[in-house]
Amino acid sequence: MEEAVVFAKLSQLQEDLTARFALEDEIVKLPRDLKVKQELLDKINLEYIDEHTRSETAKDDFKSLRIQYDDAVHARENSEKQMELISTQREFEALEKEIKDASAKEQNLLKLLHVKEKQVHEFSERLTEKEQLMTLQKQEVDSEASKIEALLAEKRAQLETLSSKCDSYIGGDITVDLYNKFCNIVKNKKGKGIVPIHGLVCQGCHIVLPMQFVNVVRAAKEIEFCPYCSRILFYEKIEGAEEQFRKSVEDIDIEEGGLADFVDSSEFDDLL
Repeated sequence: MEEAVVFAKLSQLQEDLTARFALEDEIVKLPRDLKVKQELLDKINLEYIDEHTRSETAKDDFKSLRIQYDDAVHARENSEKQMELISTQREFEALEKEIKDASAKEQNLLKLLHVKEKQVHEFSERLTEKEQLMTLQKQEVDSEASKIEALLAEKRAQLETLSSKCDSYIGGDITVDLYNKFCNIVKNKKGKGIVPIHGLVCQGCHIVLPMQFVNVVRAAKEIEFCPYCSRILFYEKIEGAEEQFRKSVEDIDIEEGGLADFVDSSEFDDLL
């Protein structure tokens, strides 16, 4: 197989591999989006459970205060009824103090009762809001899960087709070893696994390559990899770059020829 044909196949394989890797990334990312929504739902659920526990505690406290308040009211009322039965000043003073203490306790419990009642009401409102939020979030998670499952099934089918297509390139000059290397290069180099040389410059890493190496690539007898970025290379003639290449060749020829190309040895005869 001619190298030009191999390079053309590698270029097409590069496109298919890029599409395959993009699909693989999408398949990995899709469940992540659902995971974020599920984590938010779990967080709301935990907040609801915590809020519900505190709400139940507040309700129990309210019931306890209500009982204490009712007892204080009954105690005051009983003391007031006993006022009609007293006969001495000492009994009157003792009962009056008892009534005042009962009234003070009653008023204090009433204040605590109002505070706790307000707290219970606030808990109830927050729980209602949490329940609504949970319902909405669960609907979103369920809806998203259905969409993602459908998308995943579709993309997995596409990936299977693309993977089979990519594997079909193996054969002839594209060996299993070359295929695996090329897959890694395309994946690690953001979709660019085969690039041209313009003049002496690799168009993948934009580094000037040695002249001898560029000549080997130009000969196109074997697959060559850039020594700097590891991409597969082929030589591409473009205006300007070809002139740069010829000039580089001429410069090397001059360096190898030394002064012999510029100085006539007979000029030194008079010095001998």
